[in-house]
Amino acid sequence: MTLFRRLSVLSLMLPLLLAGLLAACGSTPPPPPRAAAWLGSQSGRVFVRVLAVDPVNAMELTAPDGRVFAPENLRAEQRPRSNDEPWRPGIGLGGSVGSGSGSDVGIGISLPMGNPFAREAPRGAIASEAQFMLPAEALASYRNRPQDWRLDLQFPGRSTGLQAPPLAP
Repeated sequence: MTLFRRLSVLSLMLPLLLAGLLAACGSTPPPPPRAAAWLGSQSGRVFVRVLAVDPVNAMELTAPDGRVFAPENLRAEQRPRSNDEPWRPGIGLGGSVGSGSGSDVGIGISLPMGNPFAREAPRGAIASEAQFMLPAEALASYRNRPQDWRLDLQFPGRSTGLQAPPLAP
């Protein structure tokens, strides 16, 4: 292959390679909210906790018959991240020994690098918890068929709906 052809092939592949690298460095969408539910000590009281990247402004449980239940109270708290400390450079030493392969020794060096294309630092999850007081027949329906219920969540600037979580044992 001539030098001219090699350069033209490289000039065609370079924009594709750069586009792929930029796409790989883009920010990932936030994970979907997760919900859990359990019964309180008082009769008819259901607690629902939602973990999401944003606080929940409003929460509603919708029964299969269309009745909507608003929570008695709703609170949100920031949960600490497990890896809030900045990464530090590190050096590791490892080895392996095998009966057929003999022994091997290795040294690893880690140099943490931040993403220069990230818009903001990742946040920890926010736990939003609500208490619902359900009448006896609604509680029985929720207990027997939670998959027929809907949990509607209102976040700052967006809303979403989930299948209501089953009651924890």
